[in-house]
Amino acid sequence: MRIPSSLGSWFVASLLIAAAPAQKAVHGRLDTFGDLKVLHVWGAPAERGYAHGLLLGKDIAATLVAEWTARFTRARPMLDQARGAVGRLITYPDDVRDEIAAVFEGIVESKASLEMPELERAFDLQDLLVANALDVFGLMGCSSFTVWDDRVDGGGVLTARNFDWPLTGRHLLDATMVIVQHFGDGHAVASVGWPGFVGTVTGVSKDGVATFLHVGSAKITMMPEPDSWPTAIAARRILAAGPGEDPDATFAACKKLLEYTSPPAGYATHVVLPKSIGGARPAAVFETDAKSCVQAELAAGPCVLTNHFRTRTDGRQASRDSLGREKRVTEEIGGCIDTGDHRVSVQEAWTILESVSRDGRGMGTLHSIVFRHEPWVFELRIATLDAQGAVVGAPKSERRHALTRDQVFPAVGGDTAPR
Repeated sequence: MRIPSSLGSWFVASLLIAAAPAQKAVHGRLDTFGDLKVLHVWGAPAERGYAHGLLLGKDIAATLVAEWTARFTRARPMLDQARGAVGRLITYPDDVRDEIAAVFEGIVESKASLEMPELERAFDLQDLLVANALDVFGLMGCSSFTVWDDRVDGGGVLTARNFDWPLTGRHLLDATMVIVQHFGDGHAVASVGWPGFVGTVTGVSKDGVATFLHVGSAKITMMPEPDSWPTAIAARRILAAGPGEDPDATFAACKKLLEYTSPPAGYATHVVLPKSIGGARPAAVFETDAKSCVQAELAAGPCVLTNHFRTRTDGRQASRDSLGREKRVTEEIGGCIDTGDHRVSVQEAWTILESVSRDGRGMGTLHSIVFRHEPWVFELRIATLDAQGAVVGAPKSERRHALTRDQVFPAVGGDTAPR
């Protein structure tokens, strides 16, 4: 029996459709607010990673190829050493490893070019694993502080931070964005960073925890201990866990997560809770080196952190720069509390950050944030370059964004859990 041509065409098309591989669902969306991109991804680790890579493939490739070219063209042995450390000294929890592998799969699916002519090869998965451990190999400066309750205009817990990082090119500024991971259990984490980076150097959670990484003053070792996590991965884990009911138990859990890390130059990790419970301090600092993690002993009053350990005495001397920034921030906060309304406002928080902002060519304040969970404040500024190519530190920059709670943490992917 002869099949009519119209039915024959339908029959052949049906066979082709049936034979074609099923298209993967994309568990993500990309929002834009002015010149700021905000990526939302949800689902299982591999689903989040694939959406991240697919939606930002060209951005990831452009940013990381530019960074690898600037950072490693004349330092290939350093890159070879870093690549060799991944999987031996630097490890990832299985779920994060799956996520990063899926990011790379999404990049490939996006058809982005990964060629690196100066390095005479293409950017690969091993490079992406190194990129997600850059906090192990790079040294960030940074200043942050937290004030709370009657010392804050409007109340609540107000925290602010400058992220200081070596500038290898304007690609680091152009690509700065917010990446929001929705974990499907009501928890979500928003990290200020770059496309392709799944960890947290500056981040806040849906339920109001904030975490900031600062390089510390540990005794420098050449490499981390075997099987160490990047600190940025532990920081994301801290945010994803939420604040808990007991601050002491929450901070003990933070310390346990940071014990999986062993940063060669040491890190001071500033963790902030969304509220003060029973008058308890809602902020803690953890001092971590290659061997162990210590919760710092903090003086009474606002929490101020720069780049030296206060409790550990087994590392390097505090630098004059770090001591100077700590003193300046402390004095600026004191000036707000001692005069006027005796409180720190959001605008005054920006003035304090500006007082310790870094400008220049070698290193600059690439982004800054002022955050409060209730009443809500999420303000982000991103550095720019002046006419001579020098960094205009983020607190002084005109790239300013104030995002609402629903812009940072909307309900996505069927996640309707209360905020």
